[in-house]
Amino acid sequence: MTPARAGVSLFLLGLVCLVVVVLRVERVQLEARTQAHLGELIEQRRRAWNMQIEMARLRSPVQICERIEVMDIEVGAVFDEMIVSDTGHQQLASNRR
Repeated sequence: MTPARAGVSLFLLGLVCLVVVVLRVERVQLEARTQAHLGELIEQRRRAWNMQIEMARLRSPVQICERIEVMDIEVGAVFDEMIVSDTGHQQLASNRR
């Protein structure tokens, strides 16, 4: 093998090694971005879940009042005051009086 061929072969081998390193670096960066996006996705799902829980908690006094009306149960003023303080809806308490 002539020195020119050996030089070209070494150059090509070095170039291939450099390409492999660049591709590995890019893969690591993409994996890091993927993990970051996955973390954001999990956080968004957690927020959505917490909002659903909060909506259910806020709806429950209205549903309780509707069930009380359907069952025609007498409820004292203490219960009505708890509904007003919890939801801020004065009309819920005034419906029962």
